[in-house]
Amino acid sequence: MSLRVRDAVARMSPYEPPQYERDPARQQFMDFNESSQPPPESVTERLAEFARSGPLHLYMQHGPLLDKLSDYTGAAPESLLLTNGSDQGIELVLRAFLDPGDHCVLAQPGFAMFQQVANTIGAEVRGPVFPLEDFRFPFAEFVASVQPDTKLIVLINPNNPTGSAVTQEQIQEIARRFPEQPVLVDEAYYEFTGETCAGLIRELPNLIVLRTFSKAFALPSLRVGYVIADPEFIKELRKIQGPFDVNMMAAVAAEAVLDEREEMLRRVRHLMEEAKPALEAYFQERGVRYFPSKAHFLLVAPDRTPELVEHLHRNDIRVRPQGTPLDHTFRMSVQPLSEMQRFMGVFDDFLEGRV
Repeated sequence: MSLRVRDAVARMSPYEPPQYERDPARQQFMDFNESSQPPPESVTERLAEFARSGPLHLYMQHGPLLDKLSDYTGAAPESLLLTNGSDQGIELVLRAFLDPGDHCVLAQPGFAMFQQVANTIGAEVRGPVFPLEDFRFPFAEFVASVQPDTKLIVLINPNNPTGSAVTQEQIQEIARRFPEQPVLVDEAYYEFTGETCAGLIRELPNLIVLRTFSKAFALPSLRVGYVIADPEFIKELRKIQGPFDVNMMAAVAAEAVLDEREEMLRRVRHLMEEAKPALEAYFQERGVRYFPSKAHFLLVAPDRTPELVEHLHRNDIRVRPQGTPLDHTFRMSVQPLSEMQRFMGVFDDFLEGRV
């Protein structure tokens, strides 16, 4: 006898990012928007020291990390909630607002976790589609799609996978226009844009911000994220989060990388001010279409996309081919300039028939 799950779950398709053998010593990873560089050695030293002499036999204490995170974000500790990656932040917020049959509004395509969590609840994701010609945020259509019974408004800024940005003025207008409805702003790539609405939460308490340590801070394997929100809403989220969901090794690493934030932000500046402009200039010179992005990744629409992606993969460069309606594109993250130069050489081989 097979076990019967809820109908909402039975109807779902799993969220399965492309899986393949990954060898960081041999391959260039440009498919999951990871950092190609590990965190500074001081971070791994702190982890090793905690593993040797830390209180592994005790439950975790997150106070020191919350204090450092408060200093970094400018938000009071009571306005912060640590999460097991920003994926858990998405799950907690959607569970807090959505019942079966409810809906949230999200411009599409967007980060797949929102659809997955909504489906698990039995709720629906609605919203306008980004225009395929330029992927600009469809502000007027988005506002028109919010109805009195919309339970949650979601803005991914910048959007994944399109790289599209929502302006701070647009975010404010949406939050002011719908003051009784929560507005969740996913800022997973905040460090790359330098733009945030977190400072508006006191004035606009319907704003909720999600962030992660997986991108600019290079800790995706340890799963650390956080929510910034009105303290009263943080109290509500604590009711549905497990008390020990963020493990202490992850917290120690997050503390250590915040101590090294000047180095991490220097890496970000290199990507955004040197490597990304070089990549964009390369595509422009060769007539390869790509779409403007506020983050450290680009959505690229070359000719013969499947053949090109296969060529890149044969040469140990991993990019992320997209599904319908973006199956003519692939997404790639920007890596340090030396790695981008290798990418350009392999790309040139394809353009010039050396495959």
